[in-house]
Amino acid sequence: MVGRRGGLRLARLESWATWLVAWLFALCLPVAWAQPAWGNATATIMDASAATGANDAKTVAPADASASASASASAPDVAASEPRARSAPRPVDWRLTVEAPSPLDDLLMENLDLARYQREARQAAEDASATEGEGSAPSALRITRGELRRLLAEVPDQAKALLEAEGYFNAQVRIKVDDGSAHVLVHVIVVPGPRTVVRRVQFVYEGELDTRLSANDADAKELTEGLADNWGLPEDEPFRQADWSNAKNTTLARLRADTYPMASWSGTAATVDAQANSASLFLVADSGPAFSYGEVRIEGLERQPPSAILNLAPFKPGQPYRERQVLDWQERIQKVNLFESVYVAPAFDVNHPEATPMTVQVREAPIQEASVGIGASSDNGPRVSFEHLHRNPFGLDWQVRTKVQLGVRTSDGLIDLLSHPWPGRRRGLASLQVSSIEDDDSAITRTQRLKVGRLREGERLERTDYVEAVRTTVRSASDLLVADATALSFTTQWIFRDVDSQVQPTRGTTTMVALTGGQSVSALDASGPFGRVHARFTAYVPLPASWQFQLRAEGGQVLARENVSVPDALLFRAGGDDSIRGYAYRSIGVERDGVTTGGRVLGTGSVELAHPIWPGVPNLLGAVFMDAGDATERIDQWAIKRSYGVGIRWRSPVGPFRIDVAKGVSTGEWRLHFSVGVSL
Repeated sequence: MVGRRGGLRLARLESWATWLVAWLFALCLPVAWAQPAWGNATATIMDASAATGANDAKTVAPADASASASASASAPDVAASEPRARSAPRPVDWRLTVEAPSPLDDLLMENLDLARYQREARQAAEDASATEGEGSAPSALRITRGELRRLLAEVPDQAKALLEAEGYFNAQVRIKVDDGSAHVLVHVIVVPGPRTVVRRVQFVYEGELDTRLSANDADAKELTEGLADNWGLPEDEPFRQADWSNAKNTTLARLRADTYPMASWSGTAATVDAQANSASLFLVADSGPAFSYGEVRIEGLERQPPSAILNLAPFKPGQPYRERQVLDWQERIQKVNLFESVYVAPAFDVNHPEATPMTVQVREAPIQEASVGIGASSDNGPRVSFEHLHRNPFGLDWQVRTKVQLGVRTSDGLIDLLSHPWPGRRRGLASLQVSSIEDDDSAITRTQRLKVGRLREGERLERTDYVEAVRTTVRSASDLLVADATALSFTTQWIFRDVDSQVQPTRGTTTMVALTGGQSVSALDASGPFGRVHARFTAYVPLPASWQFQLRAEGGQVLARENVSVPDALLFRAGGDDSIRGYAYRSIGVERDGVTTGGRVLGTGSVELAHPIWPGVPNLLGAVFMDAGDATERIDQWAIKRSYGVGIRWRSPVGPFRIDVAKGVSTGEWRLHFSVGVSL
């Protein structure tokens, strides 16, 4: 009985508990249903706080969350949709400026992520406007404040890293945000502080170079002293990361180019004392083994002898390896005009550095060539020419060039012989030339020349020694013989080139000096000994802002008794493309019987300033120039004849092409001049 009553009571209690749990579940269901809207409202308010620039999002979020929850309870459908509408962040317009000393302001505006974003966004907006029409594209600079804050947070570290690369290790970077009504203005203000300066540079060498330095080897000392003297970031210079990298690369390249092609940096360190604004540089170079030249292997020869290559070598087996010598050798082989292509490469072997084989790969040019040309110049007028070249007739190891040129004013024939290279980089030469020139006064100058000599080519200096027999006659328009002289002479000529390019020089100098002595025999005047000096100097100077300056000076003097007649071909005249522009070719000289002939004294000069006409076409330049000089019989008769003008320069693949318009001050006439190539 008791058990039944206890069971009934327990059953009733379980029924009441079940009913109570169900009632509580039903009561809490609306609150549980509204809970997702609370979370969404909180997230939305956080974004809204960021969008409006609130400083304390936590104080704003709960109040808005309660309102959102209440609205959700009374109107679930609206509450469910409203957070989605408010979850999209509101964009803002913004602009960035950088205040820093020049050129740091440009550096930051070019490399900061925020600046790049602004630049790319602006370009995207312009492209969109151009494609879809004005005003159709949304502003690409409109981003959320949260994204803007993220970008701003990265600015100080990025700016300091950029400034440290320029040597400013105590820079102060401040960001100022001006929330204007139109757009947000972001100002990055930089105070760079003092610049770090290099106070110490220390080199340490390992490998064979260190061994040779310990043995007081002269070449090793010269090499290391040169590396130190030409170090790109010396003491008392501002420390820059770019200069530090360039200096290391340049020094290593020089070490590899001189005896140690396997050299590498074992370690490099730049220690910066930010408080003292100083940097100490420490470099350890492992030179590796010292390499020397070994045997020469030639590939590709068919008709030309190996001596044409071997005799040009600027080294002997066993000498230290020099990269500059290898490049110079390759260039000289190309210049002998026997091969279409030349490639010289060392075969380095760390196990046998004492005898590095040199491999020369060539492709021979055709054994014979013939060409027909048509041309014109302001000096010589229109012309047609025929030329034939044989690169090794009868296997004699000589080149023979035959040329015939026929023109309105100038005609000539030439047979030119040039040997293949001899030992010591010497070459034999011989030539026979016959020419006829008609000047503006209708006088005709005829010359016959026979020359035999030797040419020696150095790295920069070229020397030619030759014996020459020459005869020249000058006849007036009425066939009056004005001059007739023959001479046998010896000439030594030096040409020194120190330019960045022999075909397209823009920097450096060229100098030519020729000394001649001989005996003259004349049919009209007295015979006797004579001497001759002739020199020409040209300087190419690059100037800032892509300007190019060129200076030319030429002088000459024939020394002989006053009554001794010297062939006109050995006298001097002025005027023309490479002399005094604005005057006719060879028109400045000495008047004899109404005919212009050569004088014994020459002095001319020229200054020229050129600049690219369009920035995108650097090989097309405009130029202004002034020429002056004279050619006379005696130094006391020398008088300046001046000219000035403008021109166009085109750096073509075959050489500079020039077109000039010049006015001769003495004549008051304008003349057109054009030419191709570089004159020594």
